[in-house]
Amino acid sequence: MKFKSMIAAVLVVIGFSASVSAHTLWVNLFESRAHIPAHVLACVGWGHNTPMDDMPSNLGLESYTLYTPDMTPVALPLPATEPSETLDLKGDLKVLVGEVGARKIVLGKDVAPGVYQVSLVSKDNFYTKYIDKKGRSRWATKSMDEIEDAEKIVRGMLYRGYAVSYFSQEKWETPKSLNYDLEIVPETDLTDVHVGDLVKFKVLFMGKPLNTSPDVSLEYITAVSDTFGGPDKFTLSSMVFEGKGQFRMPSAGHWLVNVYTRQQVGPDTPLAHLDKKCTTALYSSSLSFKVKP
Repeated sequence: MKFKSMIAAVLVVIGFSASVSAHTLWVNLFESRAHIPAHVLACVGWGHNTPMDDMPSNLGLESYTLYTPDMTPVALPLPATEPSETLDLKGDLKVLVGEVGARKIVLGKDVAPGVYQVSLVSKDNFYTKYIDKKGRSRWATKSMDEIEDAEKIVRGMLYRGYAVSYFSQEKWETPKSLNYDLEIVPETDLTDVHVGDLVKFKVLFMGKPLNTSPDVSLEYITAVSDTFGGPDKFTLSSMVFEGKGQFRMPSAGHWLVNVYTRQQVGPDTPLAHLDKKCTTALYSSSLSFKVKP
């Protein structure tokens, strides 16, 4: 059942019926200056509802990293992705014990000023649909070149996710690029956003501005919050033009910004290195921040 559920979730993403209907990966940062030294609590967000929804079980993560203002990477321990214990209680009630990657970042008196970035990168997740040698239609969580019993490959897909969140010490400056395949870079001070403020973002794919191309796909940047839209699951959406997107923030609270892009793979495309592994590549990138009243 886990395999089927995972395939179904990914297919929802690939289908692009609505990017917000798919599981999303993000980073939460909760800053506390109630005591000295101050600290920032980082944790993994996974699922649908911000700021917390589910434990990242069955999610393959490649890296969990703190970047200092001078871009020195500090590897954070990866969260356990499998529940360690399940408690079966009366009345069909269960308690699952797991981890959301909580990491406490202590800000001592001599910590360097500037913007700090906490990022998550998923592993490459391949999904291949094929016809086996007995004529059966099948799915496998492998790249196309790893399928051994295929009579015919129908299509292959790659999913790779990125997530970033920021905090600053003493001053804000535009964050430096992490050179991810798909990246959202804020052009607004995210530590001091209030209701009604216009927040601007730059969206990069392979280091270049992501552009909408009607013959390939329409590229959108979306924003969701637990304080806006309610049960209607309403989402802010802005079409990406020349690598730019923006929102005027309608409510205070935790906000999650997402970009998904679907790219065709072939020998004459920028993703030629994936030519034998998949036919389509899906990349996602997220960024989270708080809006003040």
